[in-house]
Amino acid sequence: MASRSRHKSCVACIQTKRKCDRTKPSCQRCIARGTVCHYIGRNPPQQAPAPRIDSSQLVPASSSPSVNGYFVQHNEIEALTAFTPCTDASWFEFPNHPFNLASMPDDSAFIFDGINNIVPLQLMESQAINQDRPASSGSIVQARVEFVAKRLARVPRTFVEHGQTMFIHRTQFEDLCPPVLQDAMSACALYCMRTAVNQPFVFQNLQHKCQHLIANTDALHASRHSLLAATQALLIYQTIRLFDGDIRLRAHAEADEMTSVLWATRLQAFACDTAPPIPASEESMTVTMSFLDTTSDWLSWTLNESIRRTFIFAFVLKGIYNFLKLGHDSPIDLRAFHFFTAQAALWEAQSEVGWCHSRLNRERLEIQISQWDEDIKAAKPEDVDELSVLIMVMLWGKGVTRLWLGQEHSMLYGLDAPIY
Repeated sequence: MASRSRHKSCVACIQTKRKCDRTKPSCQRCIARGTVCHYIGRNPPQQAPAPRIDSSQLVPASSSPSVNGYFVQHNEIEALTAFTPCTDASWFEFPNHPFNLASMPDDSAFIFDGINNIVPLQLMESQAINQDRPASSGSIVQARVEFVAKRLARVPRTFVEHGQTMFIHRTQFEDLCPPVLQDAMSACALYCMRTAVNQPFVFQNLQHKCQHLIANTDALHASRHSLLAATQALLIYQTIRLFDGDIRLRAHAEADEMTSVLWATRLQAFACDTAPPIPASEESMTVTMSFLDTTSDWLSWTLNESIRRTFIFAFVLKGIYNFLKLGHDSPIDLRAFHFFTAQAALWEAQSEVGWCHSRLNRERLEIQISQWDEDIKAAKPEDVDELSVLIMVMLWGKGVTRLWLGQEHSMLYGLDAPIY
């Protein structure tokens, strides 16, 4: 039985900035990688190459949970909870992280050299499994992902300053603000005011609130309102922790990724429950119409739209981060559930009167992402909000999106800079 060494971490773990279990003759990470484990001050042991661990041992086999026929691809998530990516650069190191909210001017030149060298352990072990997966990394896609990631990293600050984001509506605060969203806002406010002196306390407070949220949320039995607020709060915490640059925060966020996916999928079931049924004679028609929101009440509409947007945001956040880390992401099912209202005037309306006026006088722009090119034809640059722009960038690219928006509207989303 391997025993713990009294020496410090092995050289490999030090170089990759990973936690070492310090067992001898080889730590578990070196055994899994099949490399020689060398501790400082000790000669490397002469031994046969360590056996490689089968990928099935790294990624436990489990059936993907389904909600109303939608299957969540989370066979990789459990591996992420135990193994975090390593890099040979300081991309993830605070305070030089490109997504540090405190130092993120609009014209920042974001450098992602380090992220391209990330080689997660679970990716190495399951390389054979993913041989048939088409490569999605490249300079074109990378530029899109980096832009969207930069905008996602601004969400916590936007939440503090405006009380509303691309997936959280201000009406949730008007009558009885959910305590979980109050906690999330206070954590965001503290985070945005952090200094080198109070940073440890800020991070500890952030992690405590996130752990308390997860421990006290029963997603299977929570009401629609409660689960929506809890999922939104968790996504705020995830956004901060994934893009801050602190390794410990990022590791905690990766460990909670499965929870955010499952909660969002449960929310999807609520969205399905609110959709009108498809008449039998129309089953062969496009499924888009089955998800057009016919609700006339403003508060009901904002609730249902918040659910749809929260679901989309959860998977956009997951996909963007995993692409930066792995160079690819598992395909997302772009079926009827990925529907939302892209009309900014409706989402940003602050009263029922304003909402009703916009509903009567503007295109509703109820868009199904799988039919984006067709559904967006009715939109004008002034109609779309930030979520729509981010999806447009991911589908069309920065250059085409900039041309579609025009210079004035491109400036609102940081797309006004020349694109090479």
